[in-house]
Amino acid sequence: MCRWLLVLALSVASSTASAEPRQPAAFSPGAAVTAKAKSTTKLAERQVAQLTELRAMLARRYQEELGAIDRLKNQRASWRRDRELRGSLSDSLETANQLSAAARDLEKAKSALESARRSYLLAIDAELSTSPAPERTRQLGQAKAQLMPQVKDAPRRIVIPDFDVDPLADPEELEQRAAELRASEDDLARQLAGLKAQAAELDRLVMLRKQHERAGDLFNRDDDEPHRSTARPSGDSEGGGGKNPSGSPGTGPNFENFVPIVLADVIDATTINSFAAAQRSGDPTQRAEAAHKTHDAVAGRIEQVRKRRLELEARARQLRAEH
Repeated sequence: MCRWLLVLALSVASSTASAEPRQPAAFSPGAAVTAKAKSTTKLAERQVAQLTELRAMLARRYQEELGAIDRLKNQRASWRRDRELRGSLSDSLETANQLSAAARDLEKAKSALESARRSYLLAIDAELSTSPAPERTRQLGQAKAQLMPQVKDAPRRIVIPDFDVDPLADPEELEQRAAELRASEDDLARQLAGLKAQAAELDRLVMLRKQHERAGDLFNRDDDEPHRSTARPSGDSEGGGGKNPSGSPGTGPNFENFVPIVLADVIDATTINSFAAAQRSGDPTQRAEAAHKTHDAVAGRIEQVRKRRLELEARARQLRAEH
């Protein structure tokens, strides 16, 4: 058996090596760094694709198992139905655990891919700065053009302009500050929508776990028949990104990771730290509570920004009317 595994490993390594393009003899150090960054990026992309397919498969299986549980619950109570229902509940919990693990692995793989793409882009820029041959410059330009859309959505902190304005400011200055406040207001509104969706998904996950546990307790109570041991679902069935076990769309795999970065200058540090701690815990109940608190903090901040913007706009209109 070990011999066949060794042969298979050597075959895969050989095919991978043969698939890599041969480098020219005069391969510069900069080009070598770029080639390595490209190889790392391609490997990360394949891993993300494989884990995405795995998670989708597990999500479909989970939905099918939930449907089977619902059908059994609608049948007339009997010893056979109760036994099948216990087995279906156990299977669905195992699938939920597998889906949770796959989601976490996918989250890590996507973070690794994002980092690899940024490193690849930096390597391309570094090699371009050495003025390579025209053909090489063209190749690097094409690679950079392909990478740029993939890394442009990096998280950035939302910065709210200063509320204080010079009392002698003219209408143009007031309108400019009001426009800046409106832009921050729009950024906060997008974060608010994401937090609302995230909290709703986590609330649903908590409810699903409680339903599983309650149903399992009901059918295991007063039953002396030995049961298969089943682990409880782990805390993070969405991955950091906001997917629930049913596979319904969420707020993106990195949403929770980005919240402490994006909102660092917007809401108080206590709320940010609580959100980050709940995320690290993996407990959906803690994460849901933190998402709700952060949502409320952002909503309050939006109201402050909106109130100040309206005051500046009103002041600008007043000044224009006076002149």
